[in-house]
Amino acid sequence: MVAAFGLVLGALYLLGGRRPVRVLDQPPRWSARHWRAVAFFSGLFLAVLLLGSADRLARQSFSARIAQLMILVMVAAPLLVLGSPWPRWRRLVGLGGRADTTGMWLPAFAFILFNGAILLAFIPAVYRATAEPGWAREIGQLGMVALGCLFWSQVIAQPPGHCRLSHLGRVVYLFLSSAQLRILGLVLGFAPAPFYGVPLVDQQIAAGIVMVPGVLTDLVVLTVCLYLWLGQDDRRQMRRSDPGGRRLAVRQRVLVR
Repeated sequence: MVAAFGLVLGALYLLGGRRPVRVLDQPPRWSARHWRAVAFFSGLFLAVLLLGSADRLARQSFSARIAQLMILVMVAAPLLVLGSPWPRWRRLVGLGGRADTTGMWLPAFAFILFNGAILLAFIPAVYRATAEPGWAREIGQLGMVALGCLFWSQVIAQPPGHCRLSHLGRVVYLFLSSAQLRILGLVLGFAPAPFYGVPLVDQQIAAGIVMVPGVLTDLVVLTVCLYLWLGQDDRRQMRRSDPGGRRLAVRQRVLVR
């Protein structure tokens, strides 16, 4: 089921990215469009692998399940979004030229849904309900990947579209999400007894996965957004001061003459 779903998504991605045939052949060039395709299919392959054949291995321990969840939402999901699939699928159904009418409520909605789903996945009753293979586990896993993509689409632009959040807004967005994961990891790691009927050491290993690899993607993207925000502020200051500097230089040349 997961493999078939992945094949359908891959086929739709390729169909949505088709370009008109040109009479004159041009030498192929490796562009950002190709890198986006590599990112998308890497994320798709990783998601299909983790939800398919590797799922049996993930069910063997609590820490393995947490590692699977973190890779899905912190690696596979941002790779899928980095591939910019949404504009391709909109173009495929004839919506490519329409303006995006959603407002600033979507980032807040995505943040609440994603982080709420992360907390829900760690509730012992939910963990037990999705521990064994079945429709509940499959729906929960696919839902986490979808919410992960929705979350990352608020901070990773999908050309030709733009993010609704500013660079500073993205920094705050990712900082709050990363803080929640760290608090969750502390609760799991310093608990005197296991919450899920597993060995305490297994729960502590899962806490380490949540606190370190689980927030690594957040920290990388947060650093990039912070750098872009600071660079944007510097460019604004240069644009403000440059016209005056040019006028001063022109006046000096006139006085010298």
